[in-house]
Amino acid sequence: MSGPVRPYVITGGRSRPSRETLALESLLCASPHFSEPPAETLNREHRRILALCRNLLSVAEVAAHLGLPLGVVKVLVGDLWDLGAVQVLPPAPQAERLPATLLEEVLVGLRQLR
Repeated sequence: MSGPVRPYVITGGRSRPSRETLALESLLCASPHFSEPPAETLNREHRRILALCRNLLSVAEVAAHLGLPLGVVKVLVGDLWDLGAVQVLPPAPQAERLPATLLEEVLVGLRQLR
């Protein structure tokens, strides 16, 4: 990224995604039924996101691959979601996640196997 102006230009001046439900751990994949809109609809970063999302990736992983701030990527992913270009799988609800203590116990058990 070159200087503070670029993220502003990439997002067209927007700082928030069109959908507030987009979490950093939300999983993205390119929609198989999406037909490319006119060239002026998608910028280079939109196309790079679509290329990355051929495989299932989180919003945070996409940001890391692109070297862009998370806020910028969330705005761009929101654009693609609105166009139907990506499918977004929300993160697992807190109730369905394993407690950290259980994961620590598993890790201790694995270390003892050595």
